[in-house]
Amino acid sequence: MSPEEIVSTLFAALQDDDAALATASVHPAHVNHMAADEPPACARPGVPGFMATSAWLHSTFGGLRFELIEMTAAGDRAITHVWMRGKQAAPFVVFPPGAKPVAFPPTGREFAVRHCHVFRFRDGLISEHIAVRDDLGMMTQLGHLPPGPAALARMARFQLSGQARRAVASAIKIAERGAAAAPQTALR
Repeated sequence: MSPEEIVSTLFAALQDDDAALATASVHPAHVNHMAADEPPACARPGVPGFMATSAWLHSTFGGLRFELIEMTAAGDRAITHVWMRGKQAAPFVVFPPGAKPVAFPPTGREFAVRHCHVFRFRDGLISEHIAVRDDLGMMTQLGHLPPGPAALARMARFQLSGQARRAVASAIKIAERGAAAAPQTALR
């Protein structure tokens, strides 16, 4: 497969939560540098980490999709510019490095933000990923920012009711199940 086909397959795997497509595009030693803000299972190498990320995103965002705007590839790297779109149908839990996870209550709002993803290839598969994402734009569109009175009240109710704590535990379990269900592939 060409780099363009491999990257397209990867985005299809993420969009469709498809382990077979992930196996066709993700190297067993794959490292996702963006997993630092995700549940711990997402930092696993290879398809298990990728599927943990996919499960975590799908547990929050309905209608998740990625639309390729443009891509360029040279040597062992590719850079893509994509739209990420979806709707926050469930709590969104983020895992800031060195801090406690933060759970944002569902708002039912849709979002559309642009990302730039950089991929490195090894043995014809994606072995490394890093991205520049518009998280600020996404959180604004979802109604979590700016932290006005309505957003603060929603967060306070979510915390005081215990729903935030349960959402964190659920996000961790969902990511672990996604990783555990992924096919195990040997390092090449």
